[in-house]
Amino acid sequence: MRPVWAGRVLALTGIVLVALNLRSAVTAMSPIVGRINADVPLSDVALGVVGMLPPLMLATGGLLGPVIARWIRLETNLVLACAGMFAGHMVRSWAGDFAQLLVGSTVAMLSMGVGNVLLPALVKKYFPDRIALMTSIYAMLFSVSTAIPGTVSPMVADAAGWRNSLMVWGIAAAVAAPPWIALTLRGRSRDGQDEDASAAVSSAPAAGAGLWRSRVAWGLMLMHGLSALNGYAMLAWLPEILVDTAGTSSVEAGILLSAYAVTAGPLALVVPAIALRMRTPGVLAYIGAALFVAGYAGLMISPGFLTPLWVLVSASGTGLFPVMLALINARTRTPATTAALSGFVQGNGALISVAGPLVVGLLRDWTGGWTAPFCFLVAAAMGIVLGGMLLRSPLSVDDELLDYAARR
Repeated sequence: MRPVWAGRVLALTGIVLVALNLRSAVTAMSPIVGRINADVPLSDVALGVVGMLPPLMLATGGLLGPVIARWIRLETNLVLACAGMFAGHMVRSWAGDFAQLLVGSTVAMLSMGVGNVLLPALVKKYFPDRIALMTSIYAMLFSVSTAIPGTVSPMVADAAGWRNSLMVWGIAAAVAAPPWIALTLRGRSRDGQDEDASAAVSSAPAAGAGLWRSRVAWGLMLMHGLSALNGYAMLAWLPEILVDTAGTSSVEAGILLSAYAVTAGPLALVVPAIALRMRTPGVLAYIGAALFVAGYAGLMISPGFLTPLWVLVSASGTGLFPVMLALINARTRTPATTAALSGFVQGNGALISVAGPLVVGLLRDWTGGWTAPFCFLVAAAMGIVLGGMLLRSPLSVDDELLDYAARR
């Protein structure tokens, strides 16, 4: 096995830089929304619309990325995604009204969604011998990309204003583009390799069309979508749950929310390698579901006792995200199929996850308590088990598609 950087420094650098940008659009604005509101009036409805954008744009970008990849090389596609993130951040920083702020946020997050689904395919292309390592690296960097803007944005806004604070993340997106520009130009200078890459990508439509019939694709989509539904719901409602049921202060609830948010980062360093070594990685879906349910049971039955433990146990269920990323590569044979499967799983999974915060909020309003919302989350967590059951087969998605084509 050759060293991870041997002949692949540009790709390694590009993946790291892009991963560091794929969550900044989500968390760069919320800590400074009060400052923005002083210049650009934002109603509660406007804030709600912006809050719904991340999962919707992740879903749209996830479904759009593989479609674009039918005609455009993966590297060029990622250059365009970086350009879109740059443009979106800049439009947000220059916004004079809510409409401009919404357009900038939509462009930045849609581009983020496209880049999100392309990374597994690029890992497959450049690091087929280092899938576990590279998946761990960029999945962990997603957590960093989520955490850093929440700390840095207010500091920059205090020193230089909110517009410059948002502009910083546009510059960061621009910095991620040069490695992919270089790889695009290198690919075009190698006619034979470019033809091979084009041929591989052109097979993506066939793969995408057949994924609805793939047990592996459905298993990964359910595992990802329902675990993300639980994660988004807890990120949205955990502080209020803790204040109401455990009697914690708002400060303590905020600390526990931060702990919940960062738990997936360390897990990302470990679980991809475990998933790739297991004969039946669907077992990890059962474990993830059990962790969600155990955490919720603790918060329902004894919320004031060992509260941090219940929070961390339920947060550990979100470790299924890097498992999903690793299995997308492990269960495909070509970058084209990887891109198609990534779009299917992450795009449709994001659509499923949108329901989490919304349904929990509706059940809370209707019942006045947290028992019904927790029962909904437990039911969603049990659905993850079905995803794991669909992953029991050792077949790759390519095998399933060939088998389906042979039976037609």
